[in-house]
Amino acid sequence: MKTGHSSSPFQLETELRRDLGVVSATTIIVGGIIGSGIFGAPAGIAQQLGNPGLFLLVWILGGALGFAGALCFAELGTMMPRSGGQFVYLKEAFPPIVAFLYGWVEFILLQSAGMAAIGAICTSYMGYFIPEISSHITVFSLGPIAISSQQVAVWALILFLCFVNYVGVRFGGLLMNLTTFAKVTALVGLALLAAWIGGNVSHFEPLVPPDLDTSILTVLGPAMIGGLFAYQGWVNTNMVVGEVKDPQRILPRVIFFGLGLCTLVYLAVNWSYLYVLSIGEIAASERVAADAASRLIGPVGASLISAAVMISTFGTMNGTMIITPRIPYAMARAGLFFKWFTHVHPRYRTPSRAIVAMSVMGFVWTFLGDFQSIINAFVYIVYLYYGLNVLALIVLRRKFPDARRPYKVPGYPYVPILFLVVVAWVVVTVVTQNFLQALPGLGCLGLGAVVYLIWFRKA
Repeated sequence: MKTGHSSSPFQLETELRRDLGVVSATTIIVGGIIGSGIFGAPAGIAQQLGNPGLFLLVWILGGALGFAGALCFAELGTMMPRSGGQFVYLKEAFPPIVAFLYGWVEFILLQSAGMAAIGAICTSYMGYFIPEISSHITVFSLGPIAISSQQVAVWALILFLCFVNYVGVRFGGLLMNLTTFAKVTALVGLALLAAWIGGNVSHFEPLVPPDLDTSILTVLGPAMIGGLFAYQGWVNTNMVVGEVKDPQRILPRVIFFGLGLCTLVYLAVNWSYLYVLSIGEIAASERVAADAASRLIGPVGASLISAAVMISTFGTMNGTMIITPRIPYAMARAGLFFKWFTHVHPRYRTPSRAIVAMSVMGFVWTFLGDFQSIINAFVYIVYLYYGLNVLALIVLRRKFPDARRPYKVPGYPYVPILFLVVVAWVVVTVVTQNFLQALPGLGCLGLGAVVYLIWFRKA
């Protein structure tokens, strides 16, 4: 029986420089979670539930599910502290095509297109201060394709982040530190401002719907999707654990610190939304944070929150640029992606080619735009793979029972099983109720399967 002490799944990678400490690693997970979700999800949740108590419950449940998943990922990450995260865990537990398709979807479409879409949101808020950026002025044309001023601005952001992360993860981590501290401060400031200036406590009534029964589960399921999307960045630190100092000791800490901070921030911010705006006003709001700030201190508040959204989305883009290139790097090292991606820059010790490729694809996906449609199309795949990773934890417990596990999931196997049940509920809900929007993800998986069978099946 393998023990894992010297077998390949559990050896530490040393080629990438280990520069990320507790602060940088924690801010990566916080920066990955607190992004566009806290600004976009509340209105949809309020529309579906129409009750302040249930509205807050979604954010509590989202944080609780994130903790359950993070506990499982902490065991996986400390048992196999290598760059690549989910790809590594899936490769060890299941047939190689499962891991390949995960990496394919993440790198080729989901993260690169998502980064472009988040960039569109960031530049639209820049347009609050510099109207020319978001005015869709045609800068130049490529044949029949018109390139707008906002698109050029997104390209500039991607190019800047490409350079920052190309020259070293330390600099990317520093940038994440700065943007994460700024946006958390802004969001906490909004909550404190609401507490200081005051709102209307009647907005919290009735805290529990008078006609509450088991039928609420059919409504709560779709409403949870927005909250789960807002929390989904809790896996980010596992993706760069190969560059974290002393990962066996640090990784569990940063997951608890990062997710705990995000849950507290989310609850505080959503409490402030409810204190200032009614549940009906939240449901009708397109920019709930700006509306709340405007009611508190007028146009100055709208300006401040617009700046906070810019910082938040920029930080999320940077987190994507730090994490995603490590996926093809790990895949190529395992022989499950093109060898070109195994290149490590001789001076900066970064997966430089993967970073450049990620940026180029980000440029291409700016022609799609529509952040929301991309996220809706692939959110079920994101949670499908979260579930597969937790299932991998159970498989690896049986496959490598004697492997060194510096951290074990408390409440095993109940915590992993609970996570799997909830995730299955989310995936089934999305696919059955939103099948047409799920088709792009299915198409991407199908294309990835073809690529695997032609080029990588023998590997």
